[in-house]
Amino acid sequence: MTTPAKAALEVGVETKELEKGQVELAVRVPPEPVAAARARIVQAAARRANIPGFRKGKAPRALLERYLDQDYIQQQLIESLLEEGYEAAVARAELNTLGRPEVQDAEIGEDGSLTFRVTVTRRPEITLGEYKGLKATRYLSPVTEAQVEAELERVRGRLAKYGDLPEGATIEKGDLVIVDYEMYLAGEKWEQGGATGYPLEVGADELFPQLNEALPGARPGEQREFEVTYPESHADKGLAGKTVTFQVTVQQARRRQLPELDDEFAKQVSDLSTLAELGDRVRRNLEAVGRGFAEDDVENQLIRQMSEAGSLDVPEGMVQREVERRVSEISAALERRQDSIDDHLRRHGRTYEDWRADLEAEARQEVRKALLLDEIGLRESIKVSDEEVHEEMHHLAERESLSEEQIRARLQEPGESSHLINRLYHRKIIKLLVDNAEISEEVVTAKQEEEPPAQA
Repeated sequence: MTTPAKAALEVGVETKELEKGQVELAVRVPPEPVAAARARIVQAAARRANIPGFRKGKAPRALLERYLDQDYIQQQLIESLLEEGYEAAVARAELNTLGRPEVQDAEIGEDGSLTFRVTVTRRPEITLGEYKGLKATRYLSPVTEAQVEAELERVRGRLAKYGDLPEGATIEKGDLVIVDYEMYLAGEKWEQGGATGYPLEVGADELFPQLNEALPGARPGEQREFEVTYPESHADKGLAGKTVTFQVTVQQARRRQLPELDDEFAKQVSDLSTLAELGDRVRRNLEAVGRGFAEDDVENQLIRQMSEAGSLDVPEGMVQREVERRVSEISAALERRQDSIDDHLRRHGRTYEDWRADLEAEARQEVRKALLLDEIGLRESIKVSDEEVHEEMHHLAERESLSEEQIRARLQEPGESSHLINRLYHRKIIKLLVDNAEISEEVVTAKQEEEPPAQA
């Protein structure tokens, strides 16, 4: 976020109002400060340059210029003046802006001046409602024996081994199977709908959930047949509203073999000696997780109230940038799994337009929340100190098993440092909401958890 500041540079600036709360600035930094910046860059380069016949830093300026990489000097010159020129232009135009500026067409002209265009988002008028004295309920859920047992089973499952089905046994939920399947539409084989060597855990497959119901009771080598009717809204128009037949052949089936839940198991998965001690630790861990969820829920209640009480016109440009950021993240995550957004949406019967509309709605709420939190931070003069940044870096290093040098290197990447500081900034503002709220507590039983309270 950038706020008006006294200009350190005398610059020329022309403004042009754009759509979605954005403004384009055409900026000109005059030749004199550009020449002074160039001299500093050349002088710094001279101290590192090795020119035959001269000691470092002692070569004549004219000779030094011929030895230096002029493209490098030009790039350094532009980069050294862009931030200062941008801040001076924003101050002169008396703009209050948000987010990172988008700089274009930066160049040094024949007269020695630096010109560039920059697109900024105008900070909207923000009206805050009450944000102190808000009310929230902390819902506490006691840990049950069933939850402890379920967690022990989850840990037990990690140590599972798989072997062939017992003789005469049929496939059950939890078995690992490999199948071949073919799809037929109106009796004709649909080549795009088949697969060979498709693996799944029966009962847990999400990509082809119908197999979870079709395979129990089958044996290796057996063929099963079932129908699937696609909705009219299905993304593939050739299948929308159609009923198709799948023929599935079980190639392999293996059954999970679990270790016994006893003291030896406890020793294998922990530094404890007995299963009872392991159960106690699991209970404490679940209680800590539950407290964390309860605190997160309190924060969400307060943020929702704060957001509903405030008013502003959310800058559409910020919304679209947030959407593009989310699309890039999701696309990268799918690519790591050898998948794509188009294929992912097709499997779930969704169109790209509907999916993006959902992203835009979520992004708009996030931007709105962030701007309102920022406004509270300004009103309350909240700052993030260097010590807090260093402490967070230390926590990140511990949590991710990295060195602080690796974390520091990550923060050198574009946007990473500001993202970290912004996260800490919002965390402090949310703490202010919590510290000034009236919070009651309510114990929630396992049955109640199935239908969360309306205000949670």
